[in-house]
Amino acid sequence: MLLADLRYAVRALRKAPVFTGAAVLTMALTIGANAAIFSVVNAVLIRPLPFASPDRLMQVAERNDKLNLASFAASVLNYLSWTEQNHSFQALGAAGGGIYTLTGRGDPEQLNGAPISPSLLPVLGIQPVKGRGFREGDDRPGAAPVALISEALWRRRFAGNASAVGVHITLNGVDYTVVGIAPPGLPFLTGGDVWTPLIIDPGREIRLNHVITVFGRLRSGVTPRQAQTEMDLVAARVGAQYPEVKDWGIRLLDFEGVIVPASLRTALLVLLSAVGFVLLIACANVANLQLSRAASRQREIAVRTALGASRRRTLAQLLTESLLLSAAGGAAGLLVALGSVPIINRSLPQGLLPVPEIAADSSVLLFALGVSLATGVLFGLAPAWHAARADLHTVLQLAGRSSIGGAGQLARHGLVAGELALATVLLVGAGLLMQSLLRLERVPTGFRPEGVLTFQLAAPAGRYPDQTKRWAFFHEALASLAAIPGVSGAAMSSGIPMGQGSYNRSPFMPTGPSILPDGASMPLDWRTVSPGYFHAMGIPILMGRDFTDRDGPGAPEAIAISRAAAQKLWGNANPIGKQIHRPTTTNSFTVIAVVGDVRNNALNVEYPCLYFSAATRVAPLMDTVIRTQGRPESALAAARSRIHGIDPEIPLSNVRTAEEYVYANAAQPRLNAALVAVFAGVALLIAAIGVYGVLAYAVNQRTREIGLRMALGAQQARVLWWITGQGMAVTLIGIGVGLASAYALSMVMASLLFDIQPHDPRTFTVVAAVLALVSLGACLAPARRASRVDPIVALREE
Repeated sequence: MLLADLRYAVRALRKAPVFTGAAVLTMALTIGANAAIFSVVNAVLIRPLPFASPDRLMQVAERNDKLNLASFAASVLNYLSWTEQNHSFQALGAAGGGIYTLTGRGDPEQLNGAPISPSLLPVLGIQPVKGRGFREGDDRPGAAPVALISEALWRRRFAGNASAVGVHITLNGVDYTVVGIAPPGLPFLTGGDVWTPLIIDPGREIRLNHVITVFGRLRSGVTPRQAQTEMDLVAARVGAQYPEVKDWGIRLLDFEGVIVPASLRTALLVLLSAVGFVLLIACANVANLQLSRAASRQREIAVRTALGASRRRTLAQLLTESLLLSAAGGAAGLLVALGSVPIINRSLPQGLLPVPEIAADSSVLLFALGVSLATGVLFGLAPAWHAARADLHTVLQLAGRSSIGGAGQLARHGLVAGELALATVLLVGAGLLMQSLLRLERVPTGFRPEGVLTFQLAAPAGRYPDQTKRWAFFHEALASLAAIPGVSGAAMSSGIPMGQGSYNRSPFMPTGPSILPDGASMPLDWRTVSPGYFHAMGIPILMGRDFTDRDGPGAPEAIAISRAAAQKLWGNANPIGKQIHRPTTTNSFTVIAVVGDVRNNALNVEYPCLYFSAATRVAPLMDTVIRTQGRPESALAAARSRIHGIDPEIPLSNVRTAEEYVYANAAQPRLNAALVAVFAGVALLIAAIGVYGVLAYAVNQRTREIGLRMALGAQQARVLWWITGQGMAVTLIGIGVGLASAYALSMVMASLLFDIQPHDPRTFTVVAAVLALVSLGACLAPARRASRVDPIVALREE
């Protein structure tokens, strides 16, 4: 019987090629879009993390409630204390931050990586691909240097040769022995290509220096709440023993929440919901097509019933046609999804997702199959039910004039109202995201990114072991870069705005009178910069002077502060010459300049900032900026030549323009807005087609009634108003329901918005007006056709 139903369904669909093509194309595009977005959600939110029992993992970080600081890092000495005193975790593991310059194997290459404790791999529950991990003793001062390399570096530099384990490589001028190939989970968590043991020398560490990230695996039977309670006691004991950290507590973070931030999780779920709404709208439209087609087939169904077919049998046959349509649409949609995944991988900005790439695996296939079956039932059940329950005698008496009565008309109007409601929700979401993006991109950055080329330089510790030698190299490099023709300025910083360098935030307090309460401190972002940095970045110096070579070792330590920092510390008073210090020390820093406020970390965040002289606090890795008079890329070859002329083993890495950093900073909001806007546009188009289709079908079915009205004296304008009014009544109901739903759901998007309220009245008003106008246009075409019906032609149909 099933085979017979399938054969009949194929014949029936072949006889209606326009209907079949429209339905399959609609479902293919919407199912394909759903499967493509699901592939991203699956990779980020559903697919298991590459760690053993990730639900038992937690990040252990520090917090200071008094200063309202929530750090994601920890100090080395506190980590040692936690390891000794806690009983909630099987073990704790730590990772630092590291930059490695690989030399001696072809061109020098700068590699990201991290020094890690030998306990980290066991804590994460991962095993090296080849070789071994670090052992106890590898992390002791003076131990033989060993390293792990990533599988990607192994294949790129060693062609995947198993003999790579045991070879020697030169990192930062030091000879290391490769002891293992890191598993996929390690680059996934810490990034990079190289890992070395985290060498801990307690005598050289500072308890307030937050420089490592700590992870722990909970013991069996211990809940996160119980662990937090115990770690609070541990923090209190450590604070009592070491007064400098008495205000610092411990916070435990959900491991999966660290890997996938809440903002990314929300954005993906919003996108999945948006494309799901489009699928529902498409289902409603195809259901309307099915209802219209069922009405034209009522005589056929009535004849089948008269020949003995039961209602259940007829319903099964019609549902078979719907499922066959959805299966064809699902198969085509899966092809669309498979073709979209490579495009998604190429289009996504680097580092936006916490996974290396998106893949269409078996989960995506099962999702597409499930969506296809669900949509087949969803858009096929109501039309099949209406067609199967039609009255036999009434249909045969109508002698071929198709009508499925008031119930069918009500169903079609309800589907169109539902389409419009869903489209309204999508359009409101798209409008909010677009306005948020426009406002975000108009935010003053505080610097001029035009014409600025940036790259990173690392001074290997093997050849530049102390700050004096390191700064001598960087100083010579800057002088050489500034002499390049067409370059108007060159400078360095431990972290340029929105770049990939080092960003730090620490509490500082004024030395002397301030508008802050007595004894109060304020967290400030800080970085180190070379002389000429403010000019090179286009940051205005509002008061005072720039750093010079005289602000080096031996001179009173000078700082520059942002305008916001100056106002929070001293109000409108002149800050030049005033001093600040860290709460735990008495060493003061003198303000020599007030500079403009800069969006250093993100476009949607602005923090008060402090700048140290790089001559006194040079970092091993420095962001270099070159301001050019022409295209920034044109100076790259000369810059590389100048650096290699000073030290041929130092590579230029992360070469980008400052404009690229600014553009990339808005990558996720831009992607959110673009995708939701596309989905909303498709939803609007489908909903408009739905309004048009329902009215066009109604006009076609009621041609005789319209002819009678006009024969009895009805004017064209009245008929036009009558048909248009019917369509607009459905439209206004759908828009009203949609606005109410959007009002209730828009708070979900609050974390994705910038400088705009989720219930922005202008957005809701514009969306309602746009939908009403589009729907009015969809109503006018069938209404005009109805108003031009010839009464004689209409009456002859009887």
